[in-house]
Amino acid sequence: LAGVSHDLRTPLTSLQGHLETLLLKQDELTDKDKRTYLEIAAKQTKRIGKLVERLFELAKLDAREPDLVREPFMLPELLQDVAQKFELAATEKNVRIDAHFLTDVPLVVGDIGLIERVFDNLVENALRYTPAGGSIDISLTRDGDHVVVHVADTGCGIAKEDLPRIFDRFYRGEKNRPAAPDSAGL
Repeated sequence: LAGVSHDLRTPLTSLQGHLETLLLKQDELTDKDKRTYLEIAAKQTKRIGKLVERLFELAKLDAREPDLVREPFMLPELLQDVAQKFELAATEKNVRIDAHFLTDVPLVVGDIGLIERVFDNLVENALRYTPAGGSIDISLTRDGDHVVVHVADTGCGIAKEDLPRIFDRFYRGEKNRPAAPDSAGL
């Protein structure tokens, strides 16, 4: 909780500072400056919301009470949605997202919301650690009655010594990693 508290403190401090400045200096600021302050505040609010959402999910999983809603769905459609969700951020960072999906895959059964969350995290991390000019590849293949999803990127990768710990809560490998101030390792 100490790590997450720290991660929450940063956007809260920024949000508070920008809103207080707007309140105290509203007559002195230009409309452009006011809009900039509001945009920064809105961005920090979204960041806080994501962290709180992750904490809530973590608490539910810790209590072993996840609300699983199992249903059949088309995995290629979900992966296409995930790829499109990150397309703008990738373009802004000059990173290409390539998606390769087979069309003759069977329906999968699972909680589509939680599975989407897994792929969101994988693509978000790939985007965070892939340098400009790099690429992220999302592919879906078939292996008998199973489907296999691969998310690969041209980023720094995960150090070999970090691999055994990638599912440890709050663990973040530090070797060869650029700073990621908005990551709590959740």
